[in-house]
Amino acid sequence: MQSEFIGNLVMPDRIIYGGKVVCEDGIIVDIIENVSDSHAELPYILPGLIDIHNHGALGNDYMDSTKESFDSISKYLTKHGVTTAQCTTVSATKEDTIAFLDAYRQWNDGEERETNQCRFVGVHLEGPFLAEASRGAHPLEVLQVPSDGYEWILENADVVKEITLAPELAGMPQMIADLKAAGIVISGGHDQAEIEDVEQAIANGMTHCTHIYCAMSTLHKKDVHRKCGLCEYAMTHSEITAEMIADNHHIPPILAQMIYRAKGADKLCIVSDAISPAGLPESDTLYTLGTGENATKVFIGGGVAMVEDKSCYAGSIQALDAMVGNLARDCEIPFVDAVRMATLTPAKIIGIEKECGSLEVGKRADLCFMNNEYEVVTTVIEGNVCYRK
Repeated sequence: MQSEFIGNLVMPDRIIYGGKVVCEDGIIVDIIENVSDSHAELPYILPGLIDIHNHGALGNDYMDSTKESFDSISKYLTKHGVTTAQCTTVSATKEDTIAFLDAYRQWNDGEERETNQCRFVGVHLEGPFLAEASRGAHPLEVLQVPSDGYEWILENADVVKEITLAPELAGMPQMIADLKAAGIVISGGHDQAEIEDVEQAIANGMTHCTHIYCAMSTLHKKDVHRKCGLCEYAMTHSEITAEMIADNHHIPPILAQMIYRAKGADKLCIVSDAISPAGLPESDTLYTLGTGENATKVFIGGGVAMVEDKSCYAGSIQALDAMVGNLARDCEIPFVDAVRMATLTPAKIIGIEKECGSLEVGKRADLCFMNNEYEVVTTVIEGNVCYRK
């Protein structure tokens, strides 16, 4: 079945005004230029957004490990133009995390899963191999080190596609090498690493870093000497990509501009890092990040989530479409680059760029339609309209 969509097509390096995307059997089969002169009246047509770091929404956390939670989060993401995502964990016991991995596998392979909603392409383990001093909202009681064993991750490498870890932990070089060999993307973060640790991690297979400038090693003094950390290394070295929480809170607009100028749109992606209260009204209600007795209590205030004692942020409550708007409107970043950081760049980081991430013949017909206010008005998955505002 063939379908056609006319709009201002946002390509990786330009906008085709008044273009047409032709889709057939869920695949883009043609891109046609100059089919309409009514540019101002047409929506922007973006590739479907790709969120490689999100924890939940609408009161649901992936680690609830239920079909209802997976379904609810997937439908929420679809309404925000996200057509592909990684399910992200919070540090938990090995038993709770394995239970989640089993539930994810069962849901993703199940016949009951609806096809007209956001596609999950794997799991991002955020922890539990993190530094105590930089754990942020992750519970201290469940943090681990490589000597505690990581065979369970290797045993689940069919679904674990990315892991965030602290490069400086004892035994980490071998762990990184083993996980990399299993095809898992290694991301540094929640760490207290020195430059030597970062360089060793990169030599062993680390290629990415998690929510830059948030809960990661950075400029500090050792005696009288200034020392840099993972943050500065990532800002100055092109061999490592970075993700950024562009909610105007974790990363204020001026800082977002600086990071963008240092990394460029092809080495920097945006992520929502949204947690379970995303999409719910602000209130005095205490929510949880993660599940079980070690779950972290969080509350929502001023447009962001914080831990109960207000000592640090606990993830965002914005979806990825809002962050595209933040970059273009508040950070003075070109719209084309803002879109690239939410589509093609994250696709490349996790190795799915041949399937999605740009409007290109042969790729999946996953589309996100935005108006001039950067609001999602339509989401198309595999050529089918699955959400319309």
